[in-house]
Amino acid sequence: MARLPRIVLPNQPLHIMHRGNNRQDIFEIEADMVRIKEDIAHALSKSDCQLHAYVIMSNHLHLLLTPTDKTQLSRFMQTMANRYVRYFNASRNQTGTIWEGRFKSCLVDSDNYLFTLYRYIEMNPLHANMVQSLTDYPWSSYHHNALGKKDALIKEHALYRQLGNSSILRAQHYQQIFDNSNTAEQEQQIEEATMRGEVYGSRDFHQKIAKRIMRPTKLTAHGGDRKSEDYKNQVG
Repeated sequence: MARLPRIVLPNQPLHIMHRGNNRQDIFEIEADMVRIKEDIAHALSKSDCQLHAYVIMSNHLHLLLTPTDKTQLSRFMQTMANRYVRYFNASRNQTGTIWEGRFKSCLVDSDNYLFTLYRYIEMNPLHANMVQSLTDYPWSSYHHNALGKKDALIKEHALYRQLGNSSILRAQHYQQIFDNSNTAEQEQQIEEATMRGEVYGSRDFHQKIAKRIMRPTKLTAHGGDRKSEDYKNQVG
């Protein structure tokens, strides 16, 4: 699948998805979950990035992350991914890659779509029928954001902090956001934007970002002239 060159802007949130090679399980046991959280924490300490939401599934993870720039994003992802590969291979007495190529990402229109991403990320275990309640799944940021249980990985986004002037109020108001699930259309739009490396947001946001980065924020329809300059300017 063609992708846009990665779109990263300073201090603008990104939805990131990284999964196992050939969709293999790479988080198989509790020790794996604990270790990837340690690796995320270490990567955050070595980069100028803030994590607002996450979920760790059996063969992939989702992050809602704000980097100060593209270099800091790369530093975070490389640090996290490389440390986990070393742990995973050493614990299984194996070698080789475990990640499926470059991670997927989309720039998020935080003013209008941020909490849609929070829901998308933290609802994963429920949608996968792994639990009957999000409170039963310990490997996500839901416990911090919705239950007020401190998670050292999380740096609360400014819009989350506006939900209330105390952690209790913020958690209560955040729970109300989950009273309504994302629509199937919203879920599809997030998935497509992430896999294709597009921007996820309103038409005005797309236009604003396209003008700022001087290139498209969405891929054109498949079947176009792959030799054309317009097409070459989009993929990366």
